[in-house]
Amino acid sequence: MPLEDFERFRRLVLEDVTLQESLEETADVPAFLALARRLGAERGCHFTEEELREAMRTARRTWREHWI
Repeated sequence: MPLEDFERFRRLVLEDVTLQESLEETADVPAFLALARRLGAERGCHFTEEELREAMRTARRTWREHWI
């Protein structure tokens, strides 16, 4: 369920400029992780910090592989 919740939250962020701006304004990774989890939970999307970190690693790896 958490991975499904994360994917649902990711889609919500892609559709909501206000959510995007809130996340972009965070100063560091720990603050970003905490905010993303809080915003997700407020919308019924529950995922762990580690699941979020793994999603970030996967996104970076995919981006690098695209440009290498």
